[in-house]
Amino acid sequence: MVKNRKRYRNLAFLLFIYSIIHSACAVSPLRFVGSSAVFPFAATVAEHFHYKTHEPTPLIEATGTGAGIKLFCKDPGGPDGVMTSRPLTESEQKKCQENGVVFKEFKLGQDGLVFIQNNQEELFSLSLKNLDHALHEKILYQEKCIENPYKNWRDIQDDFPPYPIQILGPAPTSGTYDVLIEKIMGSCGPSLRRDGAYIEAPANENLIVQKALLAPHIIGVVTFSFYDQNRNRLHAFSVGDVFPSFESIQDGTYPLSRPLYLYIKANNLKNDSTRLAYLIEFTSPAAIGEKGYLNEKGLIPLTQQEQKELNNRIQVLKKGEEL
Repeated sequence: MVKNRKRYRNLAFLLFIYSIIHSACAVSPLRFVGSSAVFPFAATVAEHFHYKTHEPTPLIEATGTGAGIKLFCKDPGGPDGVMTSRPLTESEQKKCQENGVVFKEFKLGQDGLVFIQNNQEELFSLSLKNLDHALHEKILYQEKCIENPYKNWRDIQDDFPPYPIQILGPAPTSGTYDVLIEKIMGSCGPSLRRDGAYIEAPANENLIVQKALLAPHIIGVVTFSFYDQNRNRLHAFSVGDVFPSFESIQDGTYPLSRPLYLYIKANNLKNDSTRLAYLIEFTSPAAIGEKGYLNEKGLIPLTQQEQKELNNRIQVLKKGEEL
């Protein structure tokens, strides 16, 4: 009995030592933060990356573009990359540089902002001017900026339905919010309404879709991929007489189209094989090309010329050269 207890103690001690060594040697998974619009694409790439390399599946966090950039630029030891639905601003780039964060920008494809509604509701076409009048805190009236007086859609245009203006869209921390402001910029500043006509939602487009499906007369703002996955239950509004589609977003004729980006830390990138391998997978034709697996998730691919230029950049990286 004494010998057995001693043997068990020795075995337990060896297992304890092994667990410490294993923990010390374990590789931490890559971490990417940022845009909820890019999240489903990045998460799908993470699965393919794990399957092909047997490395730990990267952690993908939908924090919103603005919050993700703050985390990314905070220090070189933070997230490996940030997913964004807009380019980094000059001030954000400066913050990265001040904190010693070196990065590289990669355009992944195109996306579009889509105004959606339950397909049981009455559909009507919108213009950028209509959206300005529906969304902005102040509008131009007789050459003066006044508080937005429009409460119902019919107040904006006689042939619009008479129900209240209620638009559920992204919060200011989202890159989608920034793009929305940029695209519908009116003559009286960028501030959106705070009287209940515009309702900020968290960085979770599934919630916006569910609200649009369940609440009467609610219009939601989502990315094309979320609309595409739910098109059997939703209407999409035309904007400026252009319907949001694969073709109109790729060629830029849809007024609310926008590019999607991945910014990756270049600090010691040559010696970080896992970070480089994830980047290579994400930017590969197999993922984002014309017949890439991200097409099924709703990503609108780059043009052939853009894809060719991206492939050339990645080949330079593979050789350990500067871009």
